[in-house]
Amino acid sequence: MIDVLPLFKALADEKRIKIAALIGTRPLSVEEIAVAVDLKPATVSHHLAIMRDAGLVEATHEQYYTVYRFRQQPLLDALRAASETPTSPDIAESLDQYDQQVLRHYLENGKLKTIPVQRKKRDALLRFLARQFEVGRTYTEREVNAILAAFHDDVATLRRELVEANPALLARSQGRYWRVS
Repeated sequence: MIDVLPLFKALADEKRIKIAALIGTRPLSVEEIAVAVDLKPATVSHHLAIMRDAGLVEATHEQYYTVYRFRQQPLLDALRAASETPTSPDIAESLDQYDQQVLRHYLENGKLKTIPVQRKKRDALLRFLARQFEVGRTYTEREVNAILAAFHDDVATLRRELVEANPALLARSQGRYWRVS
C-alpha cells in the first residue's frame, strides 16, 4: 500500500498549496515562485524540499536555474489506492464495538427500551435488526412485523426505518421484504 501520509503532510500548508498550484501550470524557478507567493527564496526552497521528499515536485536544471514542476501522479496514485483499500479489520472492529455499546444501552432483556433519536445510534440498532433477517429469503409484511415485535411494539417505524436507511437494510416490493445484504 502507498503511504499517503507524507503526501498529505507535504500539502498541509497554505503556502505549499499555492506553490503546487503555481508549478502545476508551468515550471518555475525558486525566485519566480518567491515573488508570486511573497516569500523569501530560502523559505520557498524549504517548502519545495518538503514537497520533493514526498515525491510531489521534480527539479530539472535549465541553463543557470533549477526549475520545479508539480508531479500530480503520486497524489492520484495515493487517492486511487486509498479508494481501493478495503475497510481494515481495526475499523470494522471499532464499528462493531460501537454497535455493541449502543445495543447494551438500548436493549433490556432482549427488548428495546426506546428507539434512539440520534441517527448514529439508530443506525447501529437498525444494523442489529437487519441481522435478524436471513439473506436470500423473502418475508411477508406479517413475518417482518412478527420479527420486529419481538424487539419493540412500534413495528411500523422500525420496518420503515429498515427500508429507508441509507444504505437500505431491507428492500420492499409488492408487500414482500428481503434483506439487502
